[in-house]
Amino acid sequence: MPAPLLRPDAGLDPAWPEYADSVRAALLGGALGDAIGYRVETDPYPRLAERHGPDGLAGLDGTDGPAARLQISDDTQLTLYTLDALQEVVEWANDGQPADETACLWLAYLRWLRTQDVPYPAEAPRPLPRRLDDYEVLHAVRGPGGAVLEALRSGRMGEVERPLLPDAKGCGTVMRSAPFGLLPHVGWRTLAPLAINGAAVTHGHPEAQTAAAVYGFTVHAAVRARREGTERPVAAAVAAARETAGNLTRPVAETLARLDDAVRAAEREALAPDALTGLLGEGWTAPEALAVGLYAALRAEVEDAAAADPQSVFRRAVSLGAAHGGDSDSTAAIAGAVTGAALGTAALPPGWLAALDARDAVAEAAERWLREVGAPGA
Repeated sequence: MPAPLLRPDAGLDPAWPEYADSVRAALLGGALGDAIGYRVETDPYPRLAERHGPDGLAGLDGTDGPAARLQISDDTQLTLYTLDALQEVVEWANDGQPADETACLWLAYLRWLRTQDVPYPAEAPRPLPRRLDDYEVLHAVRGPGGAVLEALRSGRMGEVERPLLPDAKGCGTVMRSAPFGLLPHVGWRTLAPLAINGAAVTHGHPEAQTAAAVYGFTVHAAVRARREGTERPVAAAVAAARETAGNLTRPVAETLARLDDAVRAAEREALAPDALTGLLGEGWTAPEALAVGLYAALRAEVEDAAAADPQSVFRRAVSLGAAHGGDSDSTAAIAGAVTGAALGTAALPPGWLAALDARDAVAEAAERWLREVGAPGA
């Protein structure tokens, strides 16, 4: 019987050759999905299909003229700041010093806030700059979420026990949480509170926090599924995340109900955009975004279960995640990150990477992470 993909106290090993490649692919794949979804976000589907084709991909890779410039949104920006905060925690640990993980996340998000042309709260600490802050593309204002801005501008650090915005259930927690699933050496008992507390920094609704943890579970399980050569690694990762989420002693019912709907739908058929959003929502809340993104990754895998053409699988996952008229950047980013973690960098279309405005920022952040966690050759 194969070992479980998510274990309470055992995690990913950076010495695995698949680990480094999956880290790169998850981060770059998430950024590609984000950028493709961002170019069509909020477009009603008929307008989206007219401008970018039925899958939202027309014009990329020179297929209909010069390749489009792919611009990331705040989703990738905050994902990189999450990664940088976790890297700071690892740096402290490597120096033999403990660190408050949630405080590191808050300080990283405050560093991002300083780039967004909004007033900085006088009562908030002023964190020292880090290398990530030097990338101009991360200073661009690309549709930052209202709850994230409101929480950070309050000058207070949200906590599970003392929520800042108790009703905030938006997808701003999920879209930035892939890096929790890339942490080495830790099992889900450690991953879960890290992701939940990190989400609570800005969003007080329990389901927004839970969905962030389930996303982290899925990314983690996808990396391990790839390592173990699991057949249909995305489906295996989602199943492992769903099972593990049942161990959480906190509100999780909505997240799991949406996830179950996504799994069933992916196994049956490719849903038309209206049917997709009618079943799973438009992705504006955290449970909806997770469900739509994972449906897209699952369905793409069903259509090519052998991953005979991994780039085709990735394109399909991202197109399903983006072409629906809702919060397309977040849902496509989730689809891209999970598919990338499961299939590796061979799945990422080179033409898309060449057009990605944040390619250098994402790639170099991944390399810094891999060096810090001790991945061989990084």
